[in-house]
Amino acid sequence: MADGRPKFADITPDSATTATDTENVAPARPLARRPRRWVVPAVGAAALVLCGLVVLLSCRAHTRTGGEDAAIRAAHGPTTTRAGVPAGYAHDKHGAATAGVNTVQALTQAGQGRVSMDAVVAAVIARDPGPQLRKSIEVGKGRSEGRDVVNMVPAAVTVTSYSASTAEVSVWTMVISRGAVTDNAAPAIITAWSTHTVDLVWEAGDWKAKEVAGHVGPTPDQTVSPGPDSPLAQPVQPGYYSFYIN
Repeated sequence: MADGRPKFADITPDSATTATDTENVAPARPLARRPRRWVVPAVGAAALVLCGLVVLLSCRAHTRTGGEDAAIRAAHGPTTTRAGVPAGYAHDKHGAATAGVNTVQALTQAGQGRVSMDAVVAAVIARDPGPQLRKSIEVGKGRSEGRDVVNMVPAAVTVTSYSASTAEVSVWTMVISRGAVTDNAAPAIITAWSTHTVDLVWEAGDWKAKEVAGHVGPTPDQTVSPGPDSPLAQPVQPGYYSFYIN
C-alpha cells in the first residue's frame, strides 16, 4: 500500500472536495448542524458526508433474539453477525471481495454510532492493523447515533490482488446522504462517488482488514474507458448487494 494515499480517519463531513478531485482531499467549512465528525473510509465529495450501510450479501438471514450472534446463509459469507458486524467469509477470492465491502461499511456505521467500534475491531480487524486503520479506529470510538443517514452502495468490486494469505479489494461506491444543514432546514439528499481500497489478511480462519484507504471518484462519466491502472479495468466481481444489518 502506498503511504501517500488519503487516510481513512482524516476524511470527515467537515472536510469536502469537488466530485472531480480524485487525488487530493482539502479541508472545507463544516456543513453539519453540530460540530461532529463521522468516520468514512474514503472521502467526502462536495457535501456533508461519505459512506454508510449496505452490507454485501445475496441470501436470507436467520437472526436470534437476546443480543446473540445471528447466523447467515451465503455462498461466500458472511456466516454470522457479531453485535451487528458481519463476519465469517469463505477462504477464496469471492469471500475476500465480500469481506472488503462489509469492512468499509462496518467502519462507516461505527463512525455514525450505529454499531460499536469495539465490535468492528473484534469482528473484522487484523491483530496488527496499519497506521491509517489504527487512526480510523481511534477517531470512530464512542460515537452516538444521530438523525442523519449515510448509505453507501457498492457499484463495482474488484479483487486487485489475491493469495491464500492476503488480498487487496477495490470498492467503487455511490454514496447517498440525507440530512439537514441546520435544525430548521429541510433535509437535503446528497450523492457522491468514491473508491475504497481494503488490504486483507487471512487470520484466525477469516478475512481481516489490515489497512484501508480511499479517494473521491471516479464519477460514472469518467469510467466509460477506464485507464489500464484503474481497478475498473480489471474483472469486476458479480453479485447482488442488498443485505442490511439494522
